[in-house]
Amino acid sequence: MRIHDGYTYAHNFFTAKNAATYDSVVRYATFGQDRIWKNQIAKIVDSGNFIRANILDLAAGTGILSSMLEGRSSKAVIHSLDLTLDYLNLAKEKSQRLYLVNSTAELLPFRTETFDSVVSSYLAKYVDIQKVVQECWRVLKHTGIVVFHDFTYPTNFVAEKFWKFYFSLLKLSSKIFHGWGPTFQRLDELIRKTHYWPGDIMECLKMSGFVEVVCKYYTFGTSAIISAKKT
Repeated sequence: MRIHDGYTYAHNFFTAKNAATYDSVVRYATFGQDRIWKNQIAKIVDSGNFIRANILDLAAGTGILSSMLEGRSSKAVIHSLDLTLDYLNLAKEKSQRLYLVNSTAELLPFRTETFDSVVSSYLAKYVDIQKVVQECWRVLKHTGIVVFHDFTYPTNFVAEKFWKFYFSLLKLSSKIFHGWGPTFQRLDELIRKTHYWPGDIMECLKMSGFVEVVCKYYTFGTSAIISAKKT
């Protein structure tokens, strides 16, 4: 997949037409697993420094993960970054304390060693992974934590069959859910194209100098969370 293809997918998938329904769609489309996955991300960054942590949420969207992290500590400072301004406007409605940034994860508008943690959910398949990892290294403080989460293509035979059947249903329902046609029609294609992302991220993390690189799969291999620490 060419580097710029990820932006094309992202711009087509997440628009002003579907921003208002994103939270409900992601909740029902993942059978409630989205909150479980995001809770796992929060647990990873919930360390002794979390109370006063400065956290960057990449591809923050409508602020689901950002607001969860903020809710764990009144003193945590959360910067929510996303390409789609309409999504960020909804994030602001969840909390006035979030710092919203309309930008790309591949070129972060922050100074070196700014954040204690950098997290992301559903970002990896849309970006140049090497660039994002390098930027995460740059903006993280020493001993800072980085976490990546996204969908994965299941390797288990039964899970793969269910996965294909489920996406066929999503495609059939694309006309019912206003604004979600392009997403439901092509998301499975994108996940298959970028099935290698966990391995690529782990390699880039190690090459960049990150340590304690850990990858865990969830929900029958349909989702993965990778975490690492800056030395």
